[in-house]
Amino acid sequence: MSILIIFFSLIPFAFSVENLETIEVTASKRIEDYTFSQTETLTRDELETQPLPLISHALERVPGLVSSQNGGPGGRTTFFIRGTEARHISFTLDGLKLNDPSNNDRQFDAAFLSLTSVEEIRVHKGPQAVLYGSDAMGGHVEMISRKGSKKPEKKLTLNTGSFGTLGASYRHDWASGTLSLVRNRTDGISRYNKKRFDAIERDGSEITQLTSSSTHEITPKLKTALLASFIEGRNELDITSDNSDERSRNHQYLLQQKTNFSLGKNSAVSLRNGINRNDRRIKNANLGNLDFTGNLYQNELIWEVSEKEARFLTGVSSEVESYYLKDPKSFSLNSFFIQGLITGGDYSFQSGVRIDHHSRYGNFLTGSTGLELKKEIGVWGLQYSRGFKAPSLYQLHDPVLGNKDLSPESNQSYEASWKKKFSKLEVASVFFHNRLSNLVTFTGSGFRNQNRFISEGIEPSLQWSEDNFQVKGSFTHQNIRAEEQPVLRRPYNLAQLSGTWFPTEVSELFIKGRWFDSRNDFDFAGGIAKLNSFETFDAGGSYRWDKHTVSIQVVNILNREYEEIFGFSVMPRSLFGSYGLTF
Repeated sequence: MSILIIFFSLIPFAFSVENLETIEVTASKRIEDYTFSQTETLTRDELETQPLPLISHALERVPGLVSSQNGGPGGRTTFFIRGTEARHISFTLDGLKLNDPSNNDRQFDAAFLSLTSVEEIRVHKGPQAVLYGSDAMGGHVEMISRKGSKKPEKKLTLNTGSFGTLGASYRHDWASGTLSLVRNRTDGISRYNKKRFDAIERDGSEITQLTSSSTHEITPKLKTALLASFIEGRNELDITSDNSDERSRNHQYLLQQKTNFSLGKNSAVSLRNGINRNDRRIKNANLGNLDFTGNLYQNELIWEVSEKEARFLTGVSSEVESYYLKDPKSFSLNSFFIQGLITGGDYSFQSGVRIDHHSRYGNFLTGSTGLELKKEIGVWGLQYSRGFKAPSLYQLHDPVLGNKDLSPESNQSYEASWKKKFSKLEVASVFFHNRLSNLVTFTGSGFRNQNRFISEGIEPSLQWSEDNFQVKGSFTHQNIRAEEQPVLRRPYNLAQLSGTWFPTEVSELFIKGRWFDSRNDFDFAGGIAKLNSFETFDAGGSYRWDKHTVSIQVVNILNREYEEIFGFSVMPRSLFGSYGLTF
């Protein structure tokens, strides 16, 4: 409740602060400025034309990112990058880590986060442990909030679609901030699939989100940014049977301030303080109400120096994680990191190191180094990275499944890349090798360190643009070997191809196809089940005129029946549309 009080107290302040002259330098952890990892970007225009405005649906468009959802809208949604586990990807909003300390492995659940307040999404593939520490040993998804527009405006959006989907959002942009309110509901589809369980009862979900994000220039050199958000997600679970009326209610509170002080034309310091709180209640037919609470307090101070041929970033950070089921548990992670980039002629060299002190496990040393060469035949890159992830408090202390003897997981990653830009064509290819060790797995008696494997492969991609037409394609082949336990839900091969036509400057039509190879998963008896390969196509378009925007999308045009997770449903052929009015 106290966080909500602070949230509403910030709103009038956000409207009243006067805009001053823009500062010269901002200290921030921009991954693309310090490493040579492949980055995929979803822009404001791509996000605004989504008729179903959820982060989970937007991320499905990212090449090489494998998603899985526990049955339709509102079901737990997770992502995999290059064979690593879903819990090995960190998610941030304006630098605030969103990974959920209240769930069993501290991974981020994308089921309930709305796009309305998000300006841009950047997906960084490969370990980002130097800048983002534990949780980023597989990759990092960076979300940037919308913070106003040069021309103040208000926008009301209404969306509807299959399965009784109804929603509305209101966004108010002023010169230095954005306030947004989102409400969506759907009758949903059956969580369990009909093929295996003859399940027909629909499982609905609801989303409510209130977000304020703003920047304020106190002096020409001093700037502060404020972020506050409340997210509520409700969904039907049906854990024990198709119609058991089991439910989940998730509350997430985000609060952060970030202050930047320019030290001159090429140097700045930044201080960030924030909290990510998650409260979950699960109604279980056999166990009654189960309440889970997790808090992640974050503090960080960074200093950045940027010269013409060199860039340097260093900082200290502190994270305190707490978890409460029957009694409170917590640990802290204090870190020092330094990252540098040197550019000279046709080459760039980067190197970084991070020292972490975990209150339970002691000290860890992680780092990265890489070289990039620019030649006539293209840009070549080599990079080596290390990362680690400490066990979650749930894995350590759950009274039934926990194991206090668990050790941290680790990853060593090698990456070689090439890219070339022609007049109308961009091509790229990445070879990756991830060596994951000491992985935590779940057995019938609880959590154990008993897994390691190597994931390696190649990921070519292309983008071709011709006047008002654009084609994007990617293919990922990964071979998983030396595994001690089955590796689940990650196919050896996946491909994505999309085409977009812009008939006019204010309209677009697109079609997107995805193909996934077969993969393994556990069945409900604990054995290994094979999930068949599948292909699926989506199509849609948008049109803007004056102050109006209309978007439409058809999902799973061919009405394919497939499984991302054993026994759970996926969206059948569905139609969604939205109408937006700007005033």
